[in-house]
Amino acid sequence: MNRRAIGRLLGVILLLLAGFLLLPALVAAGYGETSAIGHFAASSLIAALLGGALAWRFRKPKEAPGTETTDYFRREGLAVVGLSWFLGGAVVALPFLFEQTFGPLGFPSLVDAYFEGVSGLTTTGSTVMSGDVIESLSHALAFWRSFSHWLGGFGIVMVFVVLFPTGGRSLFRSEIPGVSREAGHQRVRDSALSLMRIYVGITVAEFLLLWGFGLGAFDALLHALATIPTGGFSNYSASVGAFDSVAVEVIITVFMFLCGINFALYDTLLRMGWKTFWRRLWGSSEFRWYAGLAVGCTLLIAGVLWAQALLRSEPFAADPPALRDYAHAGTALRDASFVVVSMQTSTGFGSANFDVWPQFTRVLLMALAMIGACAGSTGGGIKMVRVLVIAKAALVGVRRFIRPRAIHAVRIDGQSLDEGTVAAITSYFALWVLVFLGGTLFVASFGIELVTAGTAVLATLNNIGPGLAAVGPMENFAAMPDAVKLVLSGFMILGRLEFYAAVALLVPALWNA
Repeated sequence: MNRRAIGRLLGVILLLLAGFLLLPALVAAGYGETSAIGHFAASSLIAALLGGALAWRFRKPKEAPGTETTDYFRREGLAVVGLSWFLGGAVVALPFLFEQTFGPLGFPSLVDAYFEGVSGLTTTGSTVMSGDVIESLSHALAFWRSFSHWLGGFGIVMVFVVLFPTGGRSLFRSEIPGVSREAGHQRVRDSALSLMRIYVGITVAEFLLLWGFGLGAFDALLHALATIPTGGFSNYSASVGAFDSVAVEVIITVFMFLCGINFALYDTLLRMGWKTFWRRLWGSSEFRWYAGLAVGCTLLIAGVLWAQALLRSEPFAADPPALRDYAHAGTALRDASFVVVSMQTSTGFGSANFDVWPQFTRVLLMALAMIGACAGSTGGGIKMVRVLVIAKAALVGVRRFIRPRAIHAVRIDGQSLDEGTVAAITSYFALWVLVFLGGTLFVASFGIELVTAGTAVLATLNNIGPGLAAVGPMENFAAMPDAVKLVLSGFMILGRLEFYAAVALLVPALWNA
């Protein structure tokens, strides 16, 4: 294990974050928010000093001409990726700490600031802020919340790979699972650059559409920055529902759905054209199930809401107060489609308070959020392809029990998966279940009722944002004890790294020389 390389790389990543902290300082300058300028400048300075100190302390020794080599590989890549998210969350939290100390925000604890920072960077979207606090944020801090989503959705390590491609293969493979072992340095950099172009292009497209359909430039920017990484932070307490615009909801729904698709398919579109793109898209069983679940659950939930409204014996009186009148099928379909896609992609935007919907729909939404979007997307969850593999592996197990001498294989899109791949996916799911159950017991041990405890763990572990009951779409995590918030912050990072890069930090073999 090359600890010098790890320290140096972490230092450079902190320096990158220090540079990004200057962007909201420019926003503050544009809106004349002098105190916010100081908060972000001070945060940038702290990150730069820490990053510079690490980079200098662990600088690379000068090598003889012609002997330059890459001094970090798989283990170093895992360590850098895992540690960078914990450190990155702390850096993102710095402006909130300054706002707590010198501004009107008034976070009750340092843990709250870290929770908010990690939630932003991991694109979770859970918050400790009440609605009135969210709407009182400075433009700079509101921008930083959404921009932290956008930065975390692409990946701070991916930014490093684009800027410093030498040795980037190990980092790229640790951040984005599935990259070929044979990929050369230039190919890795090209892949990262291609993903960045797609990511920026989709963001710009959504911003222009939202702006063109009536949102102010600032609101359009913030919601585009939070949609593309499927984050969910909004500068309004009612989230997207504050706009009460069908056009805005349709635009955001479409882009949430698009960002739940494997981004490698968009790379195919750019390199090979529409014909190959459509063939691979419709040839993907993962996409077909992803789209089918979205459409099917939308129609099912809309039907339940509409039927409940029609069967209501008394006149509609908005009881509970947050419930809409779904006697109009269009209203039921509008809210159901937005909420289903928002939860399926783990974005967490809200247009209606689904926590007051019928129990069946609430459970279905949580199950949908647990499954999540496609692999290779910015969405969270277990991922659709893993669920397909687990389901098919279970069926193969039954067939093997019936006919033990026959040859059985798990197939996805006509391709047989090797047993190692299937074992890795089933191990991932087993690990997910153990962490979910253990986390729920831990949260419940603080006297928190079971629905709140379970959905709080689910919301953070799968980077969803809202849960149910006390952490529902119109509530927040402020009432959770500090110990619970710290554990849930760790769950956000676990979910963002899909377990292995984070869990590897706890394995002694990773650090042994």
